Amino acid sequence: MLEKIQLSALYEISKTLSSNLDYEKSVKYITNILRNFFNYENVFITYVDPNTHQLKVFGNTLPKDIKYKRGEGVIGKVWKYGVAIVVPDISKEKEFLNKLNRKLDESSKKKISFIAVPIKSGNRVIGVLAVDKPLDKKESLDEHTKFLTMVSALLGHTIKLFNQFNKEKEKLEKDKEYLQSQIKNIISKTGIDKIIGRSKKLLEIIEIIKDVAPTSATVLLIGESGVGKEVFAKAIHENSTRKDKPFIKINCAAIPEELLESELFGYEKGAFTGATSTKKGKFELANGGTIFLDEIGDMPLLLQSKLLRVLQEKEIERLGGTKPIKIDVRIVAATNKDLEKMVIEGTFREDLYYRLNVISVYIPPLRERKEDIPPLVYYFLEKFNKEYGKNLKITDELMEVLINYDWPGNVRQLQNTLERMVILAKGEYLTPENLPTDIKRQIKIPKESKDTPIKVGKKIVELPKTVEQLEREAIIKALEETNYVIKKAAEKLGMTPRQVRYRIEKYKIPLKK
Repeated sequence: MLEKIQLSALYEISKTLSSNLDYEKSVKYITNILRNFFNYENVFITYVDPNTHQLKVFGNTLPKDIKYKRGEGVIGKVWKYGVAIVVPDISKEKEFLNKLNRKLDESSKKKISFIAVPIKSGNRVIGVLAVDKPLDKKESLDEHTKFLTMVSALLGHTIKLFNQFNKEKEKLEKDKEYLQSQIKNIISKTGIDKIIGRSKKLLEIIEIIKDVAPTSATVLLIGESGVGKEVFAKAIHENSTRKDKPFIKINCAAIPEELLESELFGYEKGAFTGATSTKKGKFELANGGTIFLDEIGDMPLLLQSKLLRVLQEKEIERLGGTKPIKIDVRIVAATNKDLEKMVIEGTFREDLYYRLNVISVYIPPLRERKEDIPPLVYYFLEKFNKEYGKNLKITDELMEVLINYDWPGNVRQLQNTLERMVILAKGEYLTPENLPTDIKRQIKIPKESKDTPIKVGKKIVELPKTVEQLEREAIIKALEETNYVIKKAAEKLGMTPRQVRYRIEKYKIPLKK
């Protein structure tokens, strides 16, 4: 009968240990199993506390913070000598410390036996399994001791695996944090503030900006809504000789046509009803600096002719004014429309188009430069963590979803999404479950393997191992730039030569001689 109960208990214990990575939760289940199957009055498991190097006890119905020193009491001796100890009657054992404050009245009819067996990892004792068993002359204490020894062997093996898992997890977390910091350091060094990324297309744009910024040439920025045209316009200004002068921006689509002219060129007192004083327009306010005309394609034709005069004559006239005002303003314009098509249709002046299009820069949408998504995510995550007093991290699964999503709203949508997720997040990590509902409806969130394909629209895309790819590419780039001198490449990457050599072998990077 006892053997049958023992087999059933071992099955339940094995099932518990194999299905739960939370060790302390597993221990609570096991103590319940042992108490329910064998009517043990107390079941407790001790393990070596890594901080105090004492045996810390946990289990059911126990006072908190019970600890044993090595060699102290029966449990301490089991820990010290690594052998099982059986006390047939604890009321007669002088070395029994009774830290549970049991009633040990020798006159009591109820006698309690105590069995303690070591939990080992290899030859090292890492804990003790102990039980209080009501003394029953019909049952052999040896049989219970043998059974508890089997349970302790299962616990020892599980604790060993659990510790290895935790060490590996901790190492991976540290490696991931280090890698993320290196990625941010490497790929964010575009040389221009707030322009984050490392894609070839973005780096080409940055080179154009660096070349054109010191000049006074008019620049036309072309790209979809949300790609960051204003950021690029500001970068042109801040890398020019006008950086200490005003940077004035105006959205031509956001201001009604009847007000846009006065906003751009200003007005004289009495120019119209309500003009009680003279007001400078945006061009005057930007004198000596840069004016950014966003959504230039929405500017009315009448104002287009006046803007053409500004470009040709370098002067403006306020509404109601009679004297031209000389100005020195650099114009950077932006549009998400096809201006060439508008010229053919007659909705945009051809002569103005060619005046604006001295240097045109096409900023591709985020879906065409997915390499820029991870650094942008880290940048926004760090920004919003600081802003909202949080310390959130991002899972690989979420990063893969973010990379494979098309982002119709481009960088602006990505930024807004990250901000929303950080504000509403409750846990320590951001996962695909934290995504806004509208995005989750458009994608298939992976539930298991990180190599699960994600459905984006009608396409199925295999998920890349983004962090590893980025690190490999960063190392290859550093090696190429230093003529494959590992020491110099390591300095460039902020790593040690040993770390670089390890990753060269890990990623099978060929070295050119």
